[in-house]
Amino acid sequence: MTKLTPDVADKLQTEARCWLIQAQRDFQDALFAQDGSDESLDRYAEARAELDSAEAWALRVVRALRRG
Repeated sequence: MTKLTPDVADKLQTEARCWLIQAQRDFQDALFAQDGSDESLDRYAEARAELDSAEAWALRVVRALRRG
């Protein structure tokens, strides 16, 4: 297991932030591009799943940083 040094903590925060921002953008794009087609519904579902994963990872990072 990698020790949680300040550099590692910064890297984790940056990666979580970037992933979350991109997932939010992709979700919004998919949400507003829905046209009822199977393709748009698939894109929406994939974007929602990616956002869920990014949110879960961001929460894990926050909890790890609080523990030190």
